Amino acid sequence: MLQALLSAIVDILLSAAWSAAVRFFGLENAVEIATALFGLGCIVVGSAVLLLEHG
Repeated sequence: MLQALLSAIVDILLSAAWSAAVRFFGLENAVEIATALFGLGCIVVGSAVLLLEHG
């Protein structure tokens, strides 16, 4: 239970630090585009694995 609490706190702190760095450098749009491309890439890889039955 303590480990989960510490993990949540670290996650929140890292998320806040990442958001502050992105805002400081003005990269909001670039980060959103990169996140979308990463998500689409995961979908493509997952679909390819499913279709080729390499599970």
